Amino acid sequence: MMALVVSLVLSSSPVLEPAREAYQAGEMTKARAELEALLYPLRLNDTAEEAEAHLLLAATFHAQEDPERAEREVIQGLAASPGVKLDPLLYPPDFIAFVERVRGLHSASISELAERRRRPVLEPPARPQPSEVELALQPRRQPPSRGWYLVPFGVGHFVHQRETKGTVLAVTQGTSFVVSAVSLGTALALRGPDGKYTPEDASTARGLNVSYLVGAYAFAALYAYGVLDGLVFTPEEQVLRGAQDGN
Repeated sequence: MMALVVSLVLSSSPVLEPAREAYQAGEMTKARAELEALLYPLRLNDTAEEAEAHLLLAATFHAQEDPERAEREVIQGLAASPGVKLDPLLYPPDFIAFVERVRGLHSASISELAERRRRPVLEPPARPQPSEVELALQPRRQPPSRGWYLVPFGVGHFVHQRETKGTVLAVTQGTSFVVSAVSLGTALALRGPDGKYTPEDASTARGLNVSYLVGAYAFAALYAYGVLDGLVFTPEEQVLRGAQDGN
């Protein structure tokens, strides 16, 4: 009884009526065009209609002596509705026999395909990778200003991701600055109320003044080198590469 109901359902779909009429009239090319437009891509929401469409398309291929494509469509139709029985008033006996032969030969494939159709998709869709156009449209990090190189103690080199040279400049400039400042402060502290050195402190003050000047000149030279290295000796490509490495 159920097979009869399924058979009647497969013979009553109004969506497939134009293709069915073309097939019965022997207009296989027209029927095939109608069916392929409904199946590829799939525009049928009902599985019974989808099953009939695949089987009707298989019948057109079978009539056009294309058994390989007919077999593929039969498998798809039986997977959509495994218990379907063909209407002998619509399909010729040789095609009905062909369908039953395919059902027997490919029962495992039909069952697997039918199970896959029933199984819900639990895995989330894969996250699409950004295309080259999207990557190009993403805002790119701007390189830091070269004005940072005017700050002493290697600050500009650290900002531009040049840690090694920044560390060298920070240590050498810091050492020379401290030596110069301490020497100057100590020399000034040795002066008396009248602003002059005592005979005992005069030789010490001379050494401190020399140390102060050496430290000051060393700091100035190292500072000038750091500025020139950042603003003159470093090419623009290296600045941009440092900005990209910091992303």
